[in-house]
Amino acid sequence: MSGRSTITSLIVETSRGPCIARTRITLYAIMDYLKSGLSHDVVKQDFLLSDEQLHAALQYLAAHREELEYQYAEIIQRSEERRAHYEQLYRARTKFPPHLSSAEKVALMRQQLAQGQQDTRPEHANDHSPRS
Repeated sequence: MSGRSTITSLIVETSRGPCIARTRITLYAIMDYLKSGLSHDVVKQDFLLSDEQLHAALQYLAAHREELEYQYAEIIQRSEERRAHYEQLYRARTKFPPHLSSAEKVALMRQQLAQGQQDTRPEHANDHSPRS
């Protein structure tokens, strides 16, 4: 088998982008690791890749770098737009001011829950005197 056909059989196109065959590991994830300065050994260890899989990924990245970087930039942009959209929805629906920490929100929710439970108790719930 030639080196070219081996590489292409180890890298497959999916709806998520190019991936290492028989895995869910995208080449975008490997690009992130490499761009952050992590070594090939760290990439292999974290993704549980064989030497052959890593070699195929590196060759594919080198041969398609410009195209992959463009596609990945589009993915990141769409992701940020979605995040902003859902953050806006959350802010519109939440009862809490945006400056509260998670711990403060939990405390406020507990306080509101306790208040709600007190408001729903009958007036004489603790009155055990016989009624005539």
